[in-house]
Amino acid sequence: MRFVTDEKYVLGRMLEEAAKKHPEATYFWFEGEQYTYSKVLAQSRMVAQGFAEQGVKKGSHVAMLMENCPEFIYTWFGLALLGAVEAPFNPFHKGSLLEYLINYSDAEILVISSSFIDEIRSVEDRICNVKKIIIEGQFKGKPFKKIETITFASLLQGDGKPRTAEVKYNDIMALMFTSGTTGPSKGVLITHNQAFFVASQYVNVTGVKRSDTGYCYIPLFHEAPQFGLVLGSMLYGGNFLLTRSFSAADFWQDIRKYKCTASGMFEVVIKILLMAPEQPDDADNPMRIFSTAHITRESQEAFEKRFHVKLVNTYGLTEGDCTIAATHRDIRPGSFGKPRGYFDVQLFDSMDRKVPRGKVGEIALRPKQPHTIFEGYYKMPEKTLEAMRNLWWHTGDLAYQDEDGYFFFVGREKDMIRRGDENISALEVEKVAESHPDVKECAAVAAYSDVWGEEVKLAIVCHEGKQLDPAELVAYCDERMAYFMVPRYIEFVEAIPHTGGSGRPVKEQLKQVTDKTWDRVKAGVKIKREAEKKKKS
Repeated sequence: MRFVTDEKYVLGRMLEEAAKKHPEATYFWFEGEQYTYSKVLAQSRMVAQGFAEQGVKKGSHVAMLMENCPEFIYTWFGLALLGAVEAPFNPFHKGSLLEYLINYSDAEILVISSSFIDEIRSVEDRICNVKKIIIEGQFKGKPFKKIETITFASLLQGDGKPRTAEVKYNDIMALMFTSGTTGPSKGVLITHNQAFFVASQYVNVTGVKRSDTGYCYIPLFHEAPQFGLVLGSMLYGGNFLLTRSFSAADFWQDIRKYKCTASGMFEVVIKILLMAPEQPDDADNPMRIFSTAHITRESQEAFEKRFHVKLVNTYGLTEGDCTIAATHRDIRPGSFGKPRGYFDVQLFDSMDRKVPRGKVGEIALRPKQPHTIFEGYYKMPEKTLEAMRNLWWHTGDLAYQDEDGYFFFVGREKDMIRRGDENISALEVEKVAESHPDVKECAAVAAYSDVWGEEVKLAIVCHEGKQLDPAELVAYCDERMAYFMVPRYIEFVEAIPHTGGSGRPVKEQLKQVTDKTWDRVKAGVKIKREAEKKKKS
């Protein structure tokens, strides 16, 4: 389907049309129960009425800290019917970051799953704006000292009559948050139209149709499952399986039971599934295609070979998804495809000059249609202007383009390590280190150096029961990468901290050199180039 920005792309209106066209068709399954389009519309209307009675109106922000469940979808859709704005948080957040997000969102109402009561209780005294908390699920007594609570079930007591609100395609539908891997999370303002643009591109990329069944295991606070799977299914009257969370043990079992044929996937999930012991029936599954992001050629080829499932790589961020993409008809392993006619795309150097084919540059985009990327960062005009400088959206991601026009992901601009006059891709260092048989996961970061500016530091998680001599790992890297990329510092850790949604490593927490960090210079371990220089001298 070819997308054209249109006034019809309003979530409430699109839901009503889908329910009118496919009233008794299954929209999704959850924990064995079937939810039809007509049921989802009726429940969403009741939730909208309940919210209106709590004072929610067009433009209101309502925060959400919820597990995957039907109530999440009713909350999102109910708010959209009123022209209000959903502000979903990563359910893995807690403490000061959760406090920051709640206050930053300016939400007066917070909807939570009962499993997160303790997290909210721990920050209740520091929450500034929230006047009421709506709890989905079972709980006892009065969970909070000061903030009034009501049950989610109380929102479902109305007659469900349609709420009339003048909602437009270019109104803000969602306030979603960046991962915060390089600083405080930024609130991304997303319109109804942008959400349906992403939905349409998911349909195009995967080639899904009514005979397909989606699989939604990714947390719904993330734009990819919300817009791609949930709204994407709505566009063609499709259906999907919704699960509370990802489970490696249940993953293929769910897919086989519900005959799921299409879904999305982050590289961290690919790695987890590939690490599981091989089974004789690995390839015996109905799954046809996964839409993925920023995956390497090695991961793609290994996964496709083992599970006989096609991976189609796309490029996107919370601010704008599926801006460049492969499609089910046009896949080049390791590449996230080509522009598909909706954006002007350039690769820029640090002075916003176009780089030649084959050279690494920052991905910069300019939409050809209105309201297909974000409207800006909430309450952060300086950050918005910085991202949109010279009338291009600067993504902060680095890539190169081959002679055939395909794009290949290199890493985050802020994920580059500058050692002397050499730019080092952390991703390339990590790929080599993770190819060592004893390394389960690693993260390459920049550690401060008073001589070189920055030195490479590796945080390493070893496979269970394995121990690795840091000098051995240095020798392994020295054989497989340029001398200036070989890590000076190595630190063994129990786990790499990750964001909960995309699984991106939070590297700021790993940069410091501590007494637990091994230093090859202090240890007297020399790489080949250094040893050869010493011989010559």
